[in-house]
Amino acid sequence: MSAPVAYGSGELAGKTALVTGGGRGIGAAISRRLARAGARVALLGSGADHLTRLAAELPHDPVVVQADLARPGAPLTALREATERLGRLDILVNNAGFGTFGASDEVTPEAFDAFMAVNLRAPLLLAGHAARHMADNGGGSIVNISSGIGPSGNTGWVLYATAKGGMEAATRTLTAEWGPHNVRCNVVRPALIRTSEAWPPPGWDENVRDDYLRSVPLRRMQEATDVAEAVLFLAGDTGRNISGAFLDVDGGWGVFKPSVVGADV
Repeated sequence: MSAPVAYGSGELAGKTALVTGGGRGIGAAISRRLARAGARVALLGSGADHLTRLAAELPHDPVVVQADLARPGAPLTALREATERLGRLDILVNNAGFGTFGASDEVTPEAFDAFMAVNLRAPLLLAGHAARHMADNGGGSIVNISSGIGPSGNTGWVLYATAKGGMEAATRTLTAEWGPHNVRCNVVRPALIRTSEAWPPPGWDENVRDDYLRSVPLRRMQEATDVAEAVLFLAGDTGRNISGAFLDVDGGWGVFKPSVVGADV
């Protein structure tokens, strides 16, 4: 692999990063923040238009990789493309995913397979194979975006909780397996995040908002940029001695683990 190039100043100068779901919402905020910190970023997603638009904003010669992560071979093909075009990979952010709502007795085998393909299979494949590449090149950092529902569960979100819980279990194993090779693996757990693409969530109104904010000790909504700052901390050298950590970006919501929007099934 080619040696890293110093693209600019900042905590991540000379580093490269792959952000899945990197063109919209939380992923876009993460991509922007890593690029501002000096990283050359590869944006991975299924929609070429928004990936291209965001890439036009970013410094340091960003890379666009279009892929449907639901396809079995797509994650590793996309990883190879991103790594080849970047020259090497120092940071992986597993952010891509989607949510579905419904009772556990409504889950079908088809729905399960479709959901897990993107929300669990793809990030696990990407993390394991990226870790191997990073280990062969001196180390790196993997940040998996989970959810406050991952450790606690919530009525009506059985598939989402299962996928995020699986991602968190995988993170623990990845930490143990790849730590001796200087590859760190951590989790960021947002609660409800206000983004332009996914806002408002189903069932949201002023009363639901007020009830939710009463369960958040800081009494404010979290923004995508809050998640991006946490990712930067874990991805860069400031977090060089942090691995296997689960960082809640939720204003304190996880202390109480109350129900969330749409819990009345």
